[in-house]
Amino acid sequence: MNWDSIIKAYPAQADVIQGVKTLREKIDRDMEGIDAPDMNTTCRELADLTDFVPLFAQTCAKVWKDVTGSEPVFDMAEALKAAASGKDTDAIAGAQGDLLQTIMQNAFSRLLHLLREKNAHLIPESWSQGDCPFCGAYPRIGFDAEDKRTLHCLSCGYSWRFARFKCPSCGNTDFNTQGYFEADGLDGVRVNFCRECNRFFKIVDTRIRPPEDPETEDALTLELNDLAIKEGFV
Repeated sequence: MNWDSIIKAYPAQADVIQGVKTLREKIDRDMEGIDAPDMNTTCRELADLTDFVPLFAQTCAKVWKDVTGSEPVFDMAEALKAAASGKDTDAIAGAQGDLLQTIMQNAFSRLLHLLREKNAHLIPESWSQGDCPFCGAYPRIGFDAEDKRTLHCLSCGYSWRFARFKCPSCGNTDFNTQGYFEADGLDGVRVNFCRECNRFFKIVDTRIRPPEDPETEDALTLELNDLAIKEGFV
């Protein structure tokens, strides 16, 4: 992440961005020593990630204490298991609920990165589907070059080649039901949308815009997310 670029883009949110940067660095630093297990299958093929919660529950509790100054008053492991199985966690609400979500999302993502790096041999050499071959997440951002399109998974960090005129969410190849739009002041990046599944993703044209890393590009183009949601896309 290029935090300086993000702060420059959103100067009014500098304190919040700096807080997220500090939190991310705490999580990354604390999870460096985790020995990711060897897997027999990719995370994409697992029903949930609850079995991995013990690997980073302590990290989440430690980061919570570092940020708030006190131990969590709820069971962090149970909150993480609920999130890993796709359930809403009712541990806390309000501002601290937002903090819990931020910690969990960043810790899960870091774990997925570690699992992917340890088990890269499980990823198919050829992949033509729109969801990530390792963790199953759909891409929010991709990059176009002269002769190829690359999609990027922000959950585990994997990138793969993908057809230009195909929706990654539903596989639609009818150009009559696909489209895109841009925003003033964001040259070289656009929203691609599909009217079959009503979903969108962003594409950076590297021939026009010198690209940052995918996470930074996603953060720098949040205006496009807002526009797409206002247009009714998911």
